Amino acid sequence: MDNFQEFTLYLLSAAGVSAALSTVVIWLARNWISERIKGSIKHEYDLNLAAANNELKTQASAQAVQLKAEIEKESEKIRFATTSVGESQKAAIIRKLDAIDTLWVGVISARKNVPVVMGFIDILTVDEYMSMGDHKGFKEMVGELSTQKLTEMFQDNVGSLERVRPYVGEYLWAIFSTYQALILRVAFLVQMGDKDPKKLNWHQDPGIKGLLNSSLSAKDVTLFEAVKIGKVGWLQSNYESKILKAMQNVISGKEFGEEALQQAQEMEHKIQQLKQNA
Repeated sequence: MDNFQEFTLYLLSAAGVSAALSTVVIWLARNWISERIKGSIKHEYDLNLAAANNELKTQASAQAVQLKAEIEKESEKIRFATTSVGESQKAAIIRKLDAIDTLWVGVISARKNVPVVMGFIDILTVDEYMSMGDHKGFKEMVGELSTQKLTEMFQDNVGSLERVRPYVGEYLWAIFSTYQALILRVAFLVQMGDKDPKKLNWHQDPGIKGLLNSSLSAKDVTLFEAVKIGKVGWLQSNYESKILKAMQNVISGKEFGEEALQQAQEMEHKIQQLKQNA
């Protein structure tokens, strides 16, 4: 009888240990699987981010080469024309070409120095904007933003690029200024989104919409609204193209017309409104 009780106690004890071990094993397995899944998701995200950044850099470099070639082509025509004009006209043309070159360098600089978080935004869909604040790297990327860093995007070693405004014309300057304001506004809203998640839907911001409506056609605004992924890249590509086209008009001496000048005034008005409400 005693042996039977001892055997029974032994079985119960062994069963308890086995159950405990099973619980531990299950817990460890669950955590291991969870960590593997998290690691896999992070690895996939890092690969996607790196691929997106590389693709954007490649596209930007290709565009820069193409746009530079087109500008140089137009510039050469003007330089050739200066051989048959007076010294005062020649000096004015040279100042205009230098101003165009300075402004384009500013565009390239803005593209190169755009905050890292902008690249992060462009691999998300608009439906994922609100959840980007949950990503563990988001705060670190937003932390890189600063007034000084954003200001440096649109300055060179001389200072404010506005010094070239008298030589490039009001329409070209207005397009460039609107491009500046859009990039800075997006960066500002994303930074605010660290504390107010609603700001992460930057494309719905009234200030952004005002800038877009003043500088784009109704068709282009509709196209922008239809973009579900890569909205920042869309803005960069379209505004750089507009800036380049305006530069070519200035270089060739074409007049922008009354409608373009009125649009320039509207763009400047929206920019000033944004500054006052900031």
